[in-house]
Amino acid sequence: DRMAAAAVALNDGTRMPALAFGFWQIPGEQCGAALEGAIDAGYRCLDFAAVYGNEAECGEALKKVFASGKVKRDDLYIITKLWATDWHQVDAACSLSLRNLQLDYVDLYLVHSAVGVDERAGLDDRGRKIRPKIPFHALWRDMEGLVASGKARSIGVSNWSCLQVADALNYATIPPAVNQLEIHPTWSSEDLAQWCLSVGVKVMAYCPLGSGKPDMQLEAVRKAASRLGVSPAQVLLKWSLQKGYVPVTKSVNVARMRSNLALDFELTAQEVQALDACEGGVAMKICDHAG
Repeated sequence: DRMAAAAVALNDGTRMPALAFGFWQIPGEQCGAALEGAIDAGYRCLDFAAVYGNEAECGEALKKVFASGKVKRDDLYIITKLWATDWHQVDAACSLSLRNLQLDYVDLYLVHSAVGVDERAGLDDRGRKIRPKIPFHALWRDMEGLVASGKARSIGVSNWSCLQVADALNYATIPPAVNQLEIHPTWSSEDLAQWCLSVGVKVMAYCPLGSGKPDMQLEAVRKAASRLGVSPAQVLLKWSLQKGYVPVTKSVNVARMRSNLALDFELTAQEVQALDACEGGVAMKICDHAG
């Protein structure tokens, strides 16, 4: 399948698949079936995170898939993420993720959040979580250490603002390869995402179907789906791809896993513009990139 084989080039000379399969909100007991189903459907890029709480189950599933001979480690592009509470122990956090996933390295390790949290400091006098006294450049030096030690092939960020990424491009020896953002037509992060692409930072789009939002029901989406004879989900994923992003799709339904990869069609420029015009009017959901 062409979509499954498509890849995008990153700024560090590596390549990643053009579509990812994510494990956010997939309960541990369903991870085995989801991972095997995704591999069988043709996905080769798997998006994990420590905070999802299911890395150990995903590691067992990976071990099983490798033992079956369906895929080798080199066939997969594996991503996981540093949670906000681990900014003071980047190497240890990555090492724990690798142990849970039963891997020697990840292809891409992302700083998951735009701010850290110092759990040991408790709350301030207003009841707010306290940020660690770790500047971004110091955090990034530890991230670069993972590339030096071979624990991560590439490093990137998630939910980072334009100013954070611009600053990183000044101090980084290894610039962030990726910024993973919430992106769907009603929350398009257009200026930030397109700016990232313009400076060589690839953009992964999470929640590309607008989970919990009206994107699947948008008239522009329904019209394109009707013209092309595809599902609204396929239209939304194709919009993301045509914008230059790597969407992170997710399903525990095998038929939908397959249809989400069946994107061998093209939206017209007018259809893309109609979807672009759906931005706004919806409260932010995961991370307010402007804040």
